[in-house]
Amino acid sequence: MQSTEQKISKPTPPALASGFGPVPTRIGARPTLLVANEDASAAVRQQVIENLHEFAGRIAVAHRSAAEAWLSQNLYKEALPHLEAAVRFAPDDLEYANQLGFVRYITGDDQGAIAAFVSVLERQPGNADSMFNLGMVLFGQGEFARAEECFARVCDVRPDDHEAWNNRGVAAHRQGRTADAAICFRRALAINPSNEDAKANLATLGAS
Repeated sequence: MQSTEQKISKPTPPALASGFGPVPTRIGARPTLLVANEDASAAVRQQVIENLHEFAGRIAVAHRSAAEAWLSQNLYKEALPHLEAAVRFAPDDLEYANQLGFVRYITGDDQGAIAAFVSVLERQPGNADSMFNLGMVLFGQGEFARAEECFARVCDVRPDDHEAWNNRGVAAHRQGRTADAAICFRRALAINPSNEDAKANLATLGAS
């Protein structure tokens, strides 16, 4: 005898758009979340950081090239923003920072120049170029004792720097130490007999 019981067929769900899975029908049902592998994530982050550093370095080089183009025409004010950008994108490049300080000094920004040179010396105390340049700025501001200290440090690092010896002598003379100044001028001439500044300075002491 045939059963009169009939099975009720469920309607066939409509086809879903390609790429989508079935929508959960229970409240609270959520697809399984995939947790990224920690080591893989760290590697990706490190790669991103390295790429950014490389990109920043390229930007710094581009700005430095632009600055040098302006500097070749003695257009210091035009070069200045490019040097500032180069230092911003490559803060560890001390050559950029030293050149920035020099251009700031040339354009009349003594405090900005001092800040640039000091930042170099904080990271590299033996940087003779920054010490020399800092001494020049301080001398121009009438801080002869501090300027002499800078030039003396240059002489310690580069004992054959005749310009540093001459400038050291001038700073000593401005403080009334004529004998010390004469020693410095003679040392400059012993290193470079053609140093006209040292010759003139020594002659002036002899005439005074």
